[in-house]
Amino acid sequence: MYAVVRRLRRTEANLTASRSLLEVELGRRYEQVNDLVVAARAANMDSSVLAPLAGARSLALGFREQGMTLGDQAGSENALSVALHRVVLETGSDPKVKNDWAIQRPVLELQRTEQRLVGAARVYNSSAAAMNSLSRGIGTAPVARVFGGRPAPMFEATLAELPVELPAELRGEELTDGEVVGSATV
Repeated sequence: MYAVVRRLRRTEANLTASRSLLEVELGRRYEQVNDLVVAARAANMDSSVLAPLAGARSLALGFREQGMTLGDQAGSENALSVALHRVVLETGSDPKVKNDWAIQRPVLELQRTEQRLVGAARVYNSSAAAMNSLSRGIGTAPVARVFGGRPAPMFEATLAELPVELPAELRGEELTDGEVVGSATV
């Protein structure tokens, strides 16, 4: 019993420290994305590339500020990573910003932060898995429950099922010009 309690306390401490590390890296990335967007706009980079990045950053910040679950935050963070990688690819191939240090410096900083963020997420998920093992294990669950051990959410994106209505063509319905199906005009 004492061994389980010690392991529970050690795992709780690791989980708290790893979540703090994850939040620090996320905060650093939000600031660096903002710096990149400002520099890219100053260099007259195409707004069709920057708009998804700014939108994904706003979404991720909104989820974080609303106290959403780690799974929901992970989904928005993945969207931010995808938008960020598109901008990174664009800055590497666009001749007008390819050699512009004002753009390339934030890009390099963000690439390093992305690597640290991946590491922080792995450490957090490893700690969460250890906590989940303790709080759900056959021999450890009762002791963990008595001493406040609870399962920890993983920092990973999950697929959500959204009710989506098929277009009329796929449902076998005939449409005429101007007919409204759902919220789309055909």
